[in-house]
Amino acid sequence: MMSSRVDRVADASEVLARAMVDEPFSRWLLPERDEFLEVHYDVFAELIRLAFDEGRVDTWGDPIVGVAVWLRRPAVVPGRRSVASLGGATAFPAHAVERVERLAAVLRDLRERARPDEHAYLDTIAVLPESRRHGIATGLLDMGHAWADDEGLPCALETDTGRNVAFYARRGYAVVAEQPLPGSGLTITSMRHDAEPRERRP
Repeated sequence: MMSSRVDRVADASEVLARAMVDEPFSRWLLPERDEFLEVHYDVFAELIRLAFDEGRVDTWGDPIVGVAVWLRRPAVVPGRRSVASLGGATAFPAHAVERVERLAAVLRDLRERARPDEHAYLDTIAVLPESRRHGIATGLLDMGHAWADDEGLPCALETDTGRNVAFYARRGYAVVAEQPLPGSGLTITSMRHDAEPRERRP
C-alpha cells in the first residue's frame, strides 16, 4: 500500500529512526544506538510535519516499512531550515552539538554549490532492514519524481556512502559536488536528477 500523505507521524518517525540507526553517518553522529533512536524519533517527527507544509511525505506499506520526505526548496535563502537545524542544536545532546553544527556547515556549503536553484530536495528516504531489496526505495523515489516532474522541478539530495551514490546513479542521478565531513571519515555527495520535460511524459 502506498500513501502520498501520512497521518501517522509517530509510525513514520519510528520507521525512519529504526531504518537509519545503523548507517555510517548515524554511528558517527550518535554512536549510542538507543540515544540515536530517542533523539531522532523527535527530529524526524518535526521533519515530517515540516514536509506537510513545505513538500511531500510518501510512505510504503501498512504497517509502514518505508518513508520518503521531500522538501520543496527555493534558491538559497539565508536562515532556511534543514534537518540539521530542526529544533536547533538543542534538539541534540550536548556532546553531539558540535558534530551537528559541523554537518550543518558542510550542507550549507554544498547547497550553495550544488543546488542554489528551486528544486525538490529528498531530505530523507529509508526502508526497514527486513523489507529492503524488494523495490520499495525505488517505488518511493518514483512517487517523488512524479511529483517533482509535475511541478517542473529537478530533484536533489545528499548522501554519504558509495553504495548510496551507486543506487541513485542507477536511477538517473548525477554527482554534482563532494565534500568531506571533517573528523568523520565520511564524504557527503550532492546529486541531482533533472525534471522530465512534459512533452516526454507518457
